[in-house]
Amino acid sequence: MTLYYYHICSDGNYSSVLFRNTTDFKAAMNRIAVCAYKTPGIRILAFVLMDNHVHFVVSCTSESACRKFIAEFFRLTGKYNWDYYRQKATVRGIPVKVIRETDEDSLKTVIAYVLKNPTKARLGMFFNYPWGTGALYFGGIKEYEQSLVRLGDVSVEEAGPYTVRRQCRTLFHLPADWILRDGVILPDNYVDVQAVEKLYGTSRSYMYFLSLNKDDEIERDMGEWSELRMSDSELRTERDRIIQEMFGKNAVRTLTAPERLKLAVALRRRFVCSKKQLSRIVHLPYEELTKKM
Repeated sequence: MTLYYYHICSDGNYSSVLFRNTTDFKAAMNRIAVCAYKTPGIRILAFVLMDNHVHFVVSCTSESACRKFIAEFFRLTGKYNWDYYRQKATVRGIPVKVIRETDEDSLKTVIAYVLKNPTKARLGMFFNYPWGTGALYFGGIKEYEQSLVRLGDVSVEEAGPYTVRRQCRTLFHLPADWILRDGVILPDNYVDVQAVEKLYGTSRSYMYFLSLNKDDEIERDMGEWSELRMSDSELRTERDRIIQEMFGKNAVRTLTAPERLKLAVALRRRFVCSKKQLSRIVHLPYEELTKKM
């Protein structure tokens, strides 16, 4: 059976935030496990969850399998947002790219690009980032000091609020020998680590591709030319500090429209950020911001 390789990514400009906190990230990690197991013909090679977008690199038998996987992931994400936040349509219609990687070098490059997202966003080294697969390859760092349990040995009550059954109601369908830690199904259970290590061949080759900077090339394929240097979460922190500094207030919702425009100008002067990102951060319509800046 012929396998094809794809980079799946969502548009970070569509939503200011997909995952608000640790609880959201844990639930999303379990949704990946469920969707990977439920979707025939797909294997996860690498992924990363950022606060406002996601990346997956997969092998699959057809592009339709990729689209079924990501559609189910966002369907369950929308259900989660309704169940926990009573928010409707938070991810409905989110733009998603499914890009086929046609040769080994491009596949190696895109895996490295995906893994490095947290480092690029100044969230720490990718191999320490808990919401991705950066720690899995070539003896990476795995902090598994906390007790590990088999999924089949855990009751709903024992597993706590982050279990797959509570988030997705499919715990009993998953393999009983999968390992759970702190309410999260470990990616080791469903990520094809051996395929990735075989692709690179050696840890030296793996590190070489991680050292390359081909972001512009990959983002061109994604249809993006982004100069963002800060994630939305980082920029929101700076926004709140500047609101206090400039206006003596504590929240963006307390600002008038002219004050929000002044805030946008101040953020643009101090940080590299796009107008689309600014419109999300200062809560002004993009069209209005574009006219006045």
